Amino acid sequence: MLRRWWFMERLRPAVPERRTPEVSKERQQLVLEEWAAARERLDRLVSARVTAVGEVLRVAELPPDAGLFAPPDSDPRARGDCAWAFDAFQAAGKLLDEAADLPDLAAAAVLADRALERFAAVHARAAGQAVPKAARRCFYNPLHTAAEDPHSPARKQHRQRARRRTGPREAAADRRPACPSCRRAILAGQTPDVLPALIPVKLSRLRTARVLVPYYTVPQQWSLWSVCACGAYGDEWPSLVLRGEHRKRAAAARRA
Repeated sequence: MLRRWWFMERLRPAVPERRTPEVSKERQQLVLEEWAAARERLDRLVSARVTAVGEVLRVAELPPDAGLFAPPDSDPRARGDCAWAFDAFQAAGKLLDEAADLPDLAAAAVLADRALERFAAVHARAAGQAVPKAARRCFYNPLHTAAEDPHSPARKQHRQRARRRTGPREAAADRRPACPSCRRAILAGQTPDVLPALIPVKLSRLRTARVLVPYYTVPQQWSLWSVCACGAYGDEWPSLVLRGEHRKRAAAARRA
């Protein structure tokens, strides 16, 4: 998605002087058209995913110790997990309806998937089964395949073999959870296929352009998602979305 971004040439450190790049109207139009096409594709994919998760939650039966009508002496963890799952799914639907940018749509998919994971964990514990392990999502694009598990036997063996030849690329590849594709790109010295975000950049006192940047570089006052892989890590995001925090930060970006 949007792998070849026009501004990457301007970010190379070989350029000795920092100056505000000139952005022609034609170039700005291309960026906006590319972003709009990506948004349309992502909206379709995420809508289908959220609908599918909603259907599973709709037909699934709650264990006796979970849900709104659970007895007072029921398992508080089951009640809490069910409440979180339903909040996360509701937040996913809200993001789908109110998304201002691609990371909002990605967060809708992530929260819907996490709602399903949490719901599955409640059922597994109620049945006395092992709780399925939650997916580790790729930090560079949370919609990619799952990030590699650093504790898997294969990765442990790889780290032991590579310990004597660890360099900057290996260190960078291990810094954040990454899917196999993004990890290979980093090890090869290439830019991974990062989820982009559209942000305003002031070119002059009177001119502002919109540019695509990696979503995790967006200032936190403009986005909920830059520090948590679009809601993949941490449990506070559903409540923040339901309070409208995503809209407040998007509005702050528009005012910039």
